Amino acid sequence: MISRYARRKQRRSSPALAREIDLPLPLNGMFVEAKAAKVSNLYAAEMENWRSNGVSLVLRPGITWTGEPAPIIQRVPYEFGRSPRYIEMTGSEATCDGASLSRIFGGRAMAAAISSNIIMADGIADPVRYDGSAFSNASFTTTTGADPARFDCVIAHHDRLFFWRSGRGLEFYYGDVGAVSGGLARFPLDRLGNITGSIAAMVSLTVDAGHGMNDMLCIITTTGQMAIYEGLDPGDSADWRLTGRVQAAAPVSREAFAEVGADAWMLTAQGVVSIGESLRASVMALASEITAPIAGEIMEAVEQGGGTWSMTTAADGSMVVVSRAEGLTAKQWVYYTQSRSWATADMPARDWHNLAGAPQITGFDGRLGTIKPRSSGESMTARLVTGWFETSRDAGVAWVKPTIRAQGPLQVRLVVLSDTNDTSADIAEAEQVVTVEPEEDDGGTVTLSDEIVTDAVGSRFQITLEVTAAWAELISLKAAVA
Repeated sequence: MISRYARRKQRRSSPALAREIDLPLPLNGMFVEAKAAKVSNLYAAEMENWRSNGVSLVLRPGITWTGEPAPIIQRVPYEFGRSPRYIEMTGSEATCDGASLSRIFGGRAMAAAISSNIIMADGIADPVRYDGSAFSNASFTTTTGADPARFDCVIAHHDRLFFWRSGRGLEFYYGDVGAVSGGLARFPLDRLGNITGSIAAMVSLTVDAGHGMNDMLCIITTTGQMAIYEGLDPGDSADWRLTGRVQAAAPVSREAFAEVGADAWMLTAQGVVSIGESLRASVMALASEITAPIAGEIMEAVEQGGGTWSMTTAADGSMVVVSRAEGLTAKQWVYYTQSRSWATADMPARDWHNLAGAPQITGFDGRLGTIKPRSSGESMTARLVTGWFETSRDAGVAWVKPTIRAQGPLQVRLVVLSDTNDTSADIAEAEQVVTVEPEEDDGGTVTLSDEIVTDAVGSRFQITLEVTAAWAELISLKAAVA
């Protein structure tokens, strides 16, 4: 392998006139294959903390934090009536609007909304009920000996509560219509015969199964089998029927589901599965057209194990977020619906939730954060790695000129690679850093449109651009090839 220095010296021995070229901005977002393979330059190999708006690249939405760090381990939205609010749980109590309940909480409770009540189940003790003014232990009973206190999963479907215990068998329990207490009836799934695993999740959705729109309950097992039921009463064979079974891939967690428009997505080790399309086609339907750009990275991260996975659709419909939290760090793969593009982010979110139409998070320090478009605030660093672009012959990149508007101060770090085998020393040698300060010490707007000199030599090149600012917009990217 010829060293970067040798290639640079060789190229300087036969100079040529530089010509300016426009480099397309990766407005289609990231595509992980662009890290090594040749793909359209409308895709980026990496795009962290950037997002495409279809015209330019801007920093991702920021986080506005509320309050001080607190020992809150989970927030559950209560959105009945005119005063939406959060039920906040610590390790020893749940509180909401002045009401409280003392008991142990673990931070992974599932919640269902029914009859102006929120029912929360975590498998630690009896399900908890909040009716908008007070907490109480929800009193449920079974005739099978199953202990309702051990149920750690719950959803509401057709105004009934459905409970089950994760990792424990193929059965669920359901209540009466509108009931927030009382008897629960058992429904065994093993009556289906060759069904494996245990119940991982249940999803209530409306789909067209070929004979009109219907509300259905999709039950997904830990082995990826989906059983789809239609009807109102699981105890009435005339009003409850199995409409289909599909073998999909195993979901990565019980939180790895999101409603996306009229569809529902499920995150698996094989990629993101469209549940609605799977039901219509009776086969596993990977949402490949949408999720192909990030599928390889997701699969690799799942194979590594560890972490807590979740998938959330923002309340304002602006994005779908796949999140993996581990320890005190998190990474997100974000699908921006307006531009239909993917990017990654490093928002410090332990949990994602929506309240009153706003996408919000709980941070690792327990604070509440609201996701809002950026115009100012704390600085962040956004990293862009372009796909590889080629020249017709060996050449050199004399300079790169990004046009960036920012809320100052602005720092830009630029590296141009010309070899996939460039070492860390080569990269450090090639690094160029430019800093722009606003004329007034008021954090005003600054613009960078300077030629940043570089000396990369070769026939194919890749640009790494890191921008640190409170807000920034990358408007264009040019280079001079000699």
